[in-house]
Amino acid sequence: MQTNCLALAKLVYNKKLDAYQFRVAFNVREKNDRGHYIFPVQKKCAFVSGHIPRETKEQDLPRILAHAKMLLRVNNIEFV
Repeated sequence: MQTNCLALAKLVYNKKLDAYQFRVAFNVREKNDRGHYIFPVQKKCAFVSGHIPRETKEQDLPRILAHAKMLLRVNNIEFV
């Protein structure tokens, strides 16, 4: 059963590994001064992918997004 909850997602770049990490969370707060979103620490996020190499990010991201939607049973994942 899919739900219509809104989950927020972001890509985090790791310079040391030259790779991205995809994080999805439901408990995101909005910062007042600039309007940026504050994500919780990695262990409190609902979904955290492994490291995605920068070269294959465009090919891997739709597959990881579909997996996150299936695992979290949510339709709406919005990038911030």
